[in-house]
Amino acid sequence: MMYHQIYSTIFFLSWANAWIQNPDPRMHTTYKEEHVERFLGNDSFVDYFKLLYKNQHSFLVGSRDVVYNISLKNLVENRAHRIYWPPSGAHKELCYLKGKSEEDCHNYIRVGAKIDEDHIFICGTNAYKPLCRTFKYGEDKEYKNIKETEGLGWCPYDPNHNSTAVYTDGHFYVATVADFGGVDPLIYREPLRTERSDLKQLNDPNFVSSMDYGSYVLFFFREPAVEFINCGKVIYSRVARVCKQDKGGPHQFGDRWTSFLKARLNCSMPGDYPFYFNEIQSTSDIVEGIYDSNPTKVIYGAFTTPANSIGGSAICAFSLDDIMRTFDGPFKEQSNMNSNWLPVPPTKVPQPRPGVCVNDSRTLPDISVNFVKAHPLMDEAVPSFSQPLLIRVSLRNRFTAIAVDPQVKTLNGQAMDVLFIGTDDGRIIKAVNRGMGKPGAALFTEEIQISNSNSAIKSLTVVRHETDVPKLLIITNEVIHSIPLYRCSTITTCRECVGIQDPYCAWDPQTESCIAHNQFNGNTKQFLQNIIRGSHPSCQPPGQLKSAVAVHPLEGEEEMNDVMDKDGSLCPKCTICNTNLCSVNEVGGGTQEKIVIYTADTLGLVVTTAVLATLVVGFVAGYLCSRHFRPDNAYTNMPLHHQHNSPLNGEGASYLSPCANNKSINLLVNVPPKNANDKNANTSSENNKTLQKVKKTYI
Repeated sequence: MMYHQIYSTIFFLSWANAWIQNPDPRMHTTYKEEHVERFLGNDSFVDYFKLLYKNQHSFLVGSRDVVYNISLKNLVENRAHRIYWPPSGAHKELCYLKGKSEEDCHNYIRVGAKIDEDHIFICGTNAYKPLCRTFKYGEDKEYKNIKETEGLGWCPYDPNHNSTAVYTDGHFYVATVADFGGVDPLIYREPLRTERSDLKQLNDPNFVSSMDYGSYVLFFFREPAVEFINCGKVIYSRVARVCKQDKGGPHQFGDRWTSFLKARLNCSMPGDYPFYFNEIQSTSDIVEGIYDSNPTKVIYGAFTTPANSIGGSAICAFSLDDIMRTFDGPFKEQSNMNSNWLPVPPTKVPQPRPGVCVNDSRTLPDISVNFVKAHPLMDEAVPSFSQPLLIRVSLRNRFTAIAVDPQVKTLNGQAMDVLFIGTDDGRIIKAVNRGMGKPGAALFTEEIQISNSNSAIKSLTVVRHETDVPKLLIITNEVIHSIPLYRCSTITTCRECVGIQDPYCAWDPQTESCIAHNQFNGNTKQFLQNIIRGSHPSCQPPGQLKSAVAVHPLEGEEEMNDVMDKDGSLCPKCTICNTNLCSVNEVGGGTQEKIVIYTADTLGLVVTTAVLATLVVGFVAGYLCSRHFRPDNAYTNMPLHHQHNSPLNGEGASYLSPCANNKSINLLVNVPPKNANDKNANTSSENNKTLQKVKKTYI
């Protein structure tokens, strides 16, 4: 048992740099119902809220039979702008005949956007018969239905189906299903769609999000990997793109995409045998900032392991340049049903290159259109920044949603992304990305519990109102919450304020309060903040120097308000300080020397060496003791060994004595006479069958 524990310790220490254990939050926050802004559409049933559209002042949310217009400032509904759209009686009766329940046979609004200032386009399930309507805001200050169309391909039948839509450049791009059973997935922009029943393009996908980027529209989803089907079933995360100016192909391809391509998203722990987080659950909007000293556009994604696997979640970031570079790389193909999926040789790729945007796709040659239809999958996966920014292994919850407040400025001028991550048990995790692609880059600062609800968080959105503090919009199926992005005023001590390592918060020594970053005015040098290390010498009691374990600064880290010495050690501020000895602190008339600080790598090496040395010394000491105290005849006089060595003389319980026999025994033995040709004589007598007189001997 002792050796098992030692080996386990050595194993985990050897993997300490590769796998970061679950981080503990710097701060726990629990909101009660009366202390948080919330919106309830209806208390008697589930609304299945879904965010449709948002501007600077309000947002539209679809629900059961209703579209709500809600103020971002206080989550109060503008009742004059409410759109009530229940299904007709005939449609509900038809829904019942299809075998659906009363709850299913309502109109759940799933797709919508504001086309202009006066027009809104929305689509709903309409009791399992999807419909779309265009509403106009009239002079009577109410929305009126001016147009109704079939919702096939625009909206799913089931409100629980994962679908996504984006409105850009006057067109709706929708990813959903186009049949009652949900077995005909498609990416649709009227009149173009993906191929029907083509597993190479879409294989039972779960759509996550969509967004426009330059000349393309990107779709993120997860699906069973067709390239892995010969080895079993596994889910892969994908990113797909289509050209905004795609007009369809020539002839029979007039209603098909000519630019649809997809690639795998790789979110994994690197190593000889990577550990993959294969199932994407949510993405952020496109974030632009400085990463690795370069201006880059990135997108964050929340990934999980399969439902029947170890409960793991991770946050990975992907560069938009890497995504586009993957789509410019080699294609993947399978020559026949039993072949492996291999990259397509460049000589087999036609020109113009399939999948690129052209002025008029209807003039493309048939060979290019057929190639992109047969080869929609790219060979290379989109890499993330080195490794996941944040990993959490838990049986309690998994990541379900993510939102990002980009490039929040700290006191020393650094810009950091603040991540807000939702879970399936109603929690919010707040993390700070201190350095893209580096181990432990994301700092777990706060965990927030919204009331006692354990409802899964469906979406998160960071909203900023010009007259109010920035807030986080939290949407579940049953309720909508709004909370501030930070809670600096609840912290009462300097050490706690600096220790939470929140870029929104800093300690003001003059007022002795923890203030929010929107209150940073004038000279910021008077405020105390340290995002990298979470400590400040000025927060310590007078005459006391806090011991610490140093953490190597990330690349590009600047000095934090003159808190660090040149050699990286913590030192208190002093009015008169010798540059050669900055860590002098008078305590009781003596001199306190500089604290010796070791890194985590050094500590791990020392512990491993100590364990191995202890193991060797213990083995040698035990062997010598056993040799010294063992008697010379320790084993030779044991009766048990004599029994085994001489079983005929044994006296043990298992020994059976010979039976008594008083009769004399005469044994007659035929002894042939000795002869030099003994063998031949015996052979001759045997052949002649003659009985020979033998010598009798009695015993």
